This record gives sequence, C-alpha cells and structure tokens, in this order.
Amino acid sequence: MKISIRSVNRDALVRAAVYALLFLFAAHAFCFFNLTYSTQSVMINASKGTSAQIGGGQYLLTFYWRLRGAIAAPLWVGLLSAVYLTLSVGVAAWLLRLERPLSLFALCGAMTVNAAVIALFAGSLHTADATLLAALLSVLAAACCARLRWGWLPGAVLMAGAMGLDPVGPACGISLAVITLCRELIDGQADRRTGMRALGILLSVVAGAAMYLAGYRVMAARYGLAMEASLQPAAGGSLLGAWLYPLKLMFEPLTAYPHANIVLRGLLLLTGLVALALCIRRMTRLRGLFLCVMALALPLLVNLPVFAREGMGQTSLAFCFLDVFLVMLVDACAGNELLVCAVRRVTVAALGVLFVGSIIFANQVYLKKNLEFQSTLSVMTRVLDRAEQVEGYQPGATPVALVGTLEDSTLSVPHVGFEHLAALDAASGNYAMASEQDNTWYMWEILGYPCNFVSSFELSQFEEMQVVLDMPVFPAAGCCQMVEGTLVIKIS
Repeated sequence: MKISIRSVNRDALVRAAVYALLFLFAAHAFCFFNLTYSTQSVMINASKGTSAQIGGGQYLLTFYWRLRGAIAAPLWVGLLSAVYLTLSVGVAAWLLRLERPLSLFALCGAMTVNAAVIALFAGSLHTADATLLAALLSVLAAACCARLRWGWLPGAVLMAGAMGLDPVGPACGISLAVITLCRELIDGQADRRTGMRALGILLSVVAGAAMYLAGYRVMAARYGLAMEASLQPAAGGSLLGAWLYPLKLMFEPLTAYPHANIVLRGLLLLTGLVALALCIRRMTRLRGLFLCVMALALPLLVNLPVFAREGMGQTSLAFCFLDVFLVMLVDACAGNELLVCAVRRVTVAALGVLFVGSIIFANQVYLKKNLEFQSTLSVMTRVLDRAEQVEGYQPGATPVALVGTLEDSTLSVPHVGFEHLAALDAASGNYAMASEQDNTWYMWEILGYPCNFVSSFELSQFEEMQVVLDMPVFPAAGCCQMVEGTLVIKIS
C-alpha cells in the first residue's frame, strides 16, 4: 500500500504540532530552563556511562552521543525532546485519522503530559531525548507496516534502532499499530491486506529483535563487556497483574488533583465503554469481536516484558496509548446524535481537567527537583569544607571513601508542602544524590571537585570496618577522619 499525499490532512498535522508544543511548553519548560539534574542525571556527560549502557543493551547510545553531544545541556535536551514528541504525535494523528480539533487536543495532551514523560525528565534528564527518539523510531516502524507495501522491512530496521536506544521503545510502536488496526475495523476499511499488515507488524518486531541481538553481541565483544541484559518480566508480575498494572496506574495520585483523578478516570472508563459499544453496533459480529479482543489485549501490549539489565520501573511511555485508544474510539463514533455528542464532550472535558492537573503536577515536580539540587549543593559544600580541615588531606591525591548517601542521612527530610509528589518514584527523594554512584558523579560532574575516590570494592571494605561503624555521621564532629591513609567521610 503506497502513501498518498492527498490522504494527509496538512492542516490537522499543523494543528497537532501546535497543540503538542503548547503542552510541552506549559508542562516541561521549567525543567529545560533550570538546573533540575537529579539522581542518574548528575552524570551530566552521558558518554561516561558508555560501558554500562552497552553492557545493559543500549549500545546505540554511544553513537547517538556523538551526534547529539555527550554533555546533557537542559535546553538542548528539551529542544530535541520536543521535536521527537511532536513528530510522534503527528504520526499517531495521521495513522489514526484524527482531524477534529478536540480529538487532536486530546491526543497531544495524552502523549505529552503523562506521568511517564514527567518521570523521564525528572529522573533521567541526561538521556531523556534518546528515550523519546526510541519511541519515535518505534512509531515510525508502525507507520511503515501500516502504510507501505513490504513495510515490515524498514519497520524491522526502525524497531532494531528503538531497541538499541531504549528497551521500552518498541511497545509504543506495537501499541500504536494495534490501535491503527482497530481504527480500520471501525471505519470498515479492513480487508485482506489488514491481515497482512498485522503479520507485517509481527515480522518487523521479530526481525528487528534479531538485528538488535546481533548488534548487541558485536558491540559487547568489541568493547570486551559482558552481555548483562536479559528479558525482564512486565510490571505487575503475573499475566493478570501485568494486564491490570497500567489500568491501576491511571488511578494513582500522579496529578495535582488526586481525588478528582479517581472520579474522572472512572468517568473516562465509562465513556470509553459507551464509545466502544457505539462503534460495535455498526460493525459485523466478527469485526466487533476482533475489536473487543484487541481492546482487551491493549493493556498487555503497553506493558510488554523488556530486554534490559533492570525492569521497567514505575511507568512506561507506552502506557499513554491507553488514553490514545480512548481518543480514537470517541473520534470514530459516527453520527451527530445526542449520545455521540455527549460522549465526545464529556471525554474531552474530563481529559482536559486531567491535563491541567498533570501540567501543575509536572511543574511542582521540577520545582522540587530544583530545590533538591540547591539543597544538595549547600550540604556538599559544607561536607567538603569539613573534609579539607582534616590534617593530612590533599585534594586530588588523598584517597577518599564517601560512606552513605544524603538520602539516608539525618538531614534527609521532605520539603514541606511537596509530600504528595512522592507518589511519583522519580520525585520521591529529598536530595539530588540517591546512591553511592550518584555521589561520585555529583562530585566530579556537578562540583568539579578533584576527589580521588576509592573503588567500590575498597569502599565496601571501609564500610565494614569497626572504626568506621563507630564514626558519627555528618554534621556531627568527627564525621571526617583519616583511616589507614584514606579520608573517610561518613554521610549516613
């Protein structure tokens, strides 16, 4: 099937781009115009983690850093992220034939101000644009399979690229492809070629996975690294748990209006069921059955197992396609009868309130991250001042063992008024450093201080020494001591 330029509503695509950029600016601009580096993001130079990235399966990141630049400047990351997200929205609008202004508004909000995007920018700003590029490549793979003859061939290449950048990327394209097939069933445009396109999606995933694994093996051997990635189970554990997990997450308080969120989500579930019934009533029984099966399978498709070193985490970019599916169903309802109009208006109104809550929540999260950054800078400046007063310490020469983290210290208390943000894992901390690895990167990359840190093995040995166990923790006197020629700084 060839792409017809006439089938592209350029006005709708322009409108979608404008809506997407407005949502992105309202929700995420603070993050890109301020220092919101936190946890993993304190490793500002993303290329410093190349070995871990290749060993964990994200081997294409090393090539991406050479194109983007290894230093994660917030504004540059934000600009690239905006481009990738806007293009993804445009492809989704085109595939799903969304042209009504309200439908485009709902689509853009669902894909740009969801909890997954907020968590991505709040916790992994230094690699956020690469993750969104992976989602875009996956979405483009779905477009190739849906609109091109033999589209599974370029689709496989794009899928392999998505897997090499981020393990959750492919789920976005698979979910969008299934929603596109649902739209064709509803519009009565499904035919024999629809089955071939469905097969093409499967082929693109299988062939893409084969290419990805081949590249992974080559890159791991090239750099002499162990292949640490493996197939991680979907969030939720069991099959039923994996199906329920993305649905349950919708009702979590990841918004500025946690109580209203439960009511609005229940209302959207109801309007979605009504829209599904309205679509089925004008379809044949067989097509209606296929639509129901794909609708039931969608929560599993957005929550697929990932091939990585670690599991997916709290949320995934693909989860937003449950809302995209709802938008498609409501847009596909034919006719101007009272019930259809009511479903459309109620759905858009409820989503609009949720988008406002998400925009406010996002800005609160980014403000908290900025405050954490400033608090960490204040505390670590005092820690270094205390360390430099220890007799015999020479910056850059004396070995340093930084024991514990600020997150576990006696100083770690939530910022008053921001406690509700802890519902989002990426915003649950109180300082920019959450692990001993973060300690290292913060000192080197953020403070630029010449700390001669001991190895992880040596650090673990110091942590077990009785003399270190008996040391008081910062800010008590004696939290910095020389132990066997090494400066031990006990934070927690």
